[in-house]
Amino acid sequence: MKDKKREIRLLAIKPSKDSIVYYYNMTHKLLILFTALMLTAAPAQGLAMVIGAEDPAMTAEGGQVKGRVLDKNANTPMEYVNVRVMTKDSTLVGGTVSDATGSFIVSGLKNGDYFLELSSIGYKTLTREFSITSSDQQKTYALLYMNEDSHMLQGVTVTGIKSAMKLEVDRKTYDVSQLVTNTGSSASEALDNIPSIEVDQDGNISLRGNSSVEIWINGKASGLNSDNRAQILEQLPAESIERVEVIDNPSAKYSAEGSAGIINIILKKDLKPGYYGSVQAGADTRGGANTSFNFNYNSKLIDFNANVGYRHRENEGKAQSHQVFTNTNKYQNYNGRNTDMGNNLFTRAGVTLHATKKDDLSLSGMMMHGLRKEWGNTPYHYGTLGAVQDSRIMTRHTKDRGSMDMLYGEFNYRHNFNDRHYLDFVVDYNRWKSDNDNWYQDSTTYISPEGPTDYAYQYRPMHINNHRWEVKLDYENAITDNFKIQAGYQGSFSHENTPQESYNDSLTWDGSGNLVEDYLYYNRFIYDMDVHAGYATATMKFGKLGVMAGLRGEYWKVDTRSDNYVDPDGTQEWVMQQSKFKKDYFQLFPSVFISYELTPTQQLQLNYTRRLRRPWGGQLNSFRDTRDATTVRYGNPELTPEYSNSFQLNYLKTWTQHSLMLSAYYRPTTDVMQGISYQNQEDGRIYSTTMNVTKSQSSGMEMVLKNRFFKILDLTTTASAYHYKLDGFDFLLDGNEVSGPSEHRFTWEARMNAQLMLPYDITLQLGGRYHSRQTITQGYRKANYRMDFGLRKNFFNKALTLSINCRDLLNSREWKTHTSDATFVRDQLNRRGGRRFNFTVTWNFGNNRAKKKPQHDQSDSDDDSGMSGSGYDM
Repeated sequence: MKDKKREIRLLAIKPSKDSIVYYYNMTHKLLILFTALMLTAAPAQGLAMVIGAEDPAMTAEGGQVKGRVLDKNANTPMEYVNVRVMTKDSTLVGGTVSDATGSFIVSGLKNGDYFLELSSIGYKTLTREFSITSSDQQKTYALLYMNEDSHMLQGVTVTGIKSAMKLEVDRKTYDVSQLVTNTGSSASEALDNIPSIEVDQDGNISLRGNSSVEIWINGKASGLNSDNRAQILEQLPAESIERVEVIDNPSAKYSAEGSAGIINIILKKDLKPGYYGSVQAGADTRGGANTSFNFNYNSKLIDFNANVGYRHRENEGKAQSHQVFTNTNKYQNYNGRNTDMGNNLFTRAGVTLHATKKDDLSLSGMMMHGLRKEWGNTPYHYGTLGAVQDSRIMTRHTKDRGSMDMLYGEFNYRHNFNDRHYLDFVVDYNRWKSDNDNWYQDSTTYISPEGPTDYAYQYRPMHINNHRWEVKLDYENAITDNFKIQAGYQGSFSHENTPQESYNDSLTWDGSGNLVEDYLYYNRFIYDMDVHAGYATATMKFGKLGVMAGLRGEYWKVDTRSDNYVDPDGTQEWVMQQSKFKKDYFQLFPSVFISYELTPTQQLQLNYTRRLRRPWGGQLNSFRDTRDATTVRYGNPELTPEYSNSFQLNYLKTWTQHSLMLSAYYRPTTDVMQGISYQNQEDGRIYSTTMNVTKSQSSGMEMVLKNRFFKILDLTTTASAYHYKLDGFDFLLDGNEVSGPSEHRFTWEARMNAQLMLPYDITLQLGGRYHSRQTITQGYRKANYRMDFGLRKNFFNKALTLSINCRDLLNSREWKTHTSDATFVRDQLNRRGGRRFNFTVTWNFGNNRAKKKPQHDQSDSDDDSGMSGSGYDM
């Protein structure tokens, strides 16, 4: 098990500066009250059920019914399906919910005739009749298939909406393919539409406001890390994604990396028999275009899938800044605009050989190749406050050109002893290379006092090279219905080699003069990290109480080297200097999950995990980046990991067409890695880096409410409110005093997604989001809101689909921030892109299209063939 959440409060008041402490106190009081209510509810409802259980069918002794439920189309297990057992007069005598494998068991049934009812949001209710007799005390359904919901309206077929989100106690799963607003988008844009996930203007991803989150593809890192995932996800087409799992408190089975949790992107890999595929093409109103081809073939012996996609994108952005140096009364302002475009090719393929009934061999891989270029002009205005005019204006023209290549390959062997006992082995290799060439052309005009114009030209190449091997072995065995063990090993071995150079011409605008290498900005960063991890978990059930305890041990070592040229005696006799850093660590990461079934439709879970956040690549590279004329950014090779203890409480309630999840969490963190800025006393410039500064505490409450009305309207409402406290800090860095007061941050967010299925196979979708003001290090980010719209029409029995969507319908996607310290105050605005309409056409082909369903419930005739008997092992 694991756990996750979403967001809380549609009605809230934007907090003022004076109300931050008040909201902080109120948040903690609400958390305490919520916890007390939930913990009190568990024994109270359990006692009520015992007192009220007068029917002998509810006693511990007697017969039982068990089985396994799967999605009819996807052939995948369905978790948290509501299972009810009723007598002939509809009296409820027992119930439960299915587990992660789709399995369920209801015991304590007396002799008699019963109805078994299975229900889940977005699926047709499934019923079966069975009997318990003295000679047959057990009824087993090896496989029960559930179909998506549909109904007839005025002679026009209206297909029921497949739910875009599935609530589970340990995770939330979002069916990205169901969201019309994602058509023609990138993976990063699709993630930005998911509750609790935020993608900023630079493509950086955070979960619950925390950027310490792991991004996986198909359950593995797949080469993504903090340095490259923004670029990769920008190029990965949303059309290749089937669903996204958000796991915000993973168990010991998973990597301890990512204090906020894991976002797992599952790529499409349909398992329906036969051959089938699709061809897609689209374009948007900002000059972008995309096309893709997808093909699948599945049989009893072999499964094969292949996908190739091409994307061309164009964007325009702007960046504004007003900065005042309070100690000198000087200012620096700019208002710049830039244009970027890119072309990328994404391909992936996989083949699985079903060697025996119990052995599968798989080989798969994916490749990305991308080209991009960006250019822009930014005038920087310098002067003194109160002066009539600027003292000087520096105009910077920038041009960036780069390429990105990613290659990933994976071999997988799986042996199934039975349905709940398996051994899984995976070895994979990833290589990522990014070549970037950057040009900066500066012209400085002196106004007061007037002077000659200065010119400067810089060429900065940067080439990132890294690769990683990973080996993973997992073992799982459900020894009995009430006891399961898991164990495994994971090894990861990564290497990075990134050289950076700089060439300057201080005489001309175009570099045609005296172009020489600037040794001051030369750097070669070499980074190696090896991680060895082992884990073991045990899951036990005691009636309605479930416990899973696990322990993960991780040993890792870090070896970095930063090569620079230095001038030791001031004569510019440059010599190479190596700065080396080595460190190894061993840490234990326990996890405990306790769940209690209040009723067949209510779940309560309390869990604890320990997690960490390791510094990665760019945070450790000491290279001084001066691309921004206002700020010098550099990494800190001596950063150490930060550690978090995460506590969560979840309550899940399901109805036939509705579900509700409430969550509360508390996460204290030590050795917090925090971005800090300071003004260097030697040159007066602003410097920015990352330091282990202090401790923090995060707490919050989230709500996810799913409603289905009239089988054609699907509403998902999510809301969250959370508080963040960062302790104050004060230290010297290179002779400069760096300080930050204790920060209290209260923020809230609300989102709603409405999906309406209209006659004539038309789907309409509208999504909106509001995010309140958020405190950041040395400042705050202002509130923002956004809205997206989508429409989809199917033709010829879904053989042809037309999708029209609008991203940023209100043209409001922008980020405004305010930062300050003892020497400066800065207000910034960043905007990337804007309102964009996208038009996409998809053609589906193959021999597996669903036949027209008869008027009766098709599921009644699809489930029972060979489904009863004793062959199923729970």
